[in-house]
Amino acid sequence: MTKITFSQKAIDALISQAKYIYELTHSIEKADNYFDEMEDYINYTLKVHPKLGRSAPELGFGVRKLVYKRYSILYRITSIEIEILTIYKQNLPSL
Repeated sequence: MTKITFSQKAIDALISQAKYIYELTHSIEKADNYFDEMEDYINYTLKVHPKLGRSAPELGFGVRKLVYKRYSILYRITSIEIEILTIYKQNLPSL
């Protein structure tokens, strides 16, 4: 089975987005659900279909881009893992 790792930047992005949802809803449950759903989607989708995301060479060598609920997930496939590089909602990420 393919190992999926999250860079610190991707973890920080997920936490930031969950905090934002909490600020909007004042619901820890909704923020936790968002975080869990995004993480589950990434883990399931990329384990089953690692090349589902489009190639995005303009963002770096070997970078692929997967979209989930208006969020872009940038990742790279190596021989030993799939590394989630960052997650963002804006038009362009800061890598």
